[in-house]
Amino acid sequence: MRGPRLRVGVLADEDDEVDLGLLLSSVGHEVSWLNSSDEARDFELVVLSVQDEELPDLIEELAPGARRGQMFLHTSIGHGVQLFDPLETSGALVLAAHPLNDKLWAIGAADELGETVVELLVGELGGQALLINETQRARLAAAMTYTSFLETVRMDAFTLLSEVLGNEDHALAISGELSHGRALPSVGGVMREQRSIPDPGRSRAYRELARRTAELQGLQDIELWAIQEEKS
Repeated sequence: MRGPRLRVGVLADEDDEVDLGLLLSSVGHEVSWLNSSDEARDFELVVLSVQDEELPDLIEELAPGARRGQMFLHTSIGHGVQLFDPLETSGALVLAAHPLNDKLWAIGAADELGETVVELLVGELGGQALLINETQRARLAAAMTYTSFLETVRMDAFTLLSEVLGNEDHALAISGELSHGRALPSVGGVMREQRSIPDPGRSRAYRELARRTAELQGLQDIELWAIQEEKS
């Protein structure tokens, strides 16, 4: 049975990779993209798809206008719903959802009602919801970023093979199809993720691969952080 259609307001930045608003619109929800937090008052569900560093301030801006029963959902992979504490005092329902692949979604909720709601939303999109403990969110983000380093290794292997063989088609066939992993988060996100990895060797490998990936992508702040960490 199809659930009720919601009026959804989306607060997103230009780096929004999830594009949950578009996904919800595709299954019939009435979605509007908002320019400021002041516009969020009249919507049943407010989706926040911004950088992790921007989330706390945005939530504080939303808190005065939040009302009982209104739903707020963020798409950060590295955070659960604790960030929404300023909104919970108003009786709002707080949720988190981030796709791990085409089917699996990492979700978070403050209670069983919230868990049910976010599971229904994910189910409408054809996905399977996985409830992730708050304490494991940073490690999950680190694991997902780690998968993006596969592309870094493949790219380096492809370049070396191309130079030796003089044929890019042969090099691609040997190194495998190049896939796009998760984009590197901000330098603050990379730092949090590395700290969440308890194994020293894996943590060191994460930092070194982050540095190489940042070097290839021109992300100088992450590259500088990695260099400083290596010297300390």
